[in-house]
Amino acid sequence: MFDVNDAATILLRDLTRETEKRKAAMDACLRVLRGETHPPAARRAFVAAALEAKILRGD
Repeated sequence: MFDVNDAATILLRDLTRETEKRKAAMDACLRVLRGETHPPAARRAFVAAALEAKILRGD
C-alpha cells in the first residue's frame, strides 16, 4: 500500500510525459498534502494518469 507522497514520487519519476491527466494527478496530490481535499480524489486522478501512461493495468 502506498500514500499520496508515494503517488507524487511516481508521477514525478516515472510519468515524465506532460499530459492533462498527469497534471491533474499532481494537482490532486498537492491538494491532499495541503489538506484541501481527501485522498480518494488523488487516487482517482493518479489511477487515470497511470493507466494513460500504461504503468498500471486496468481490470
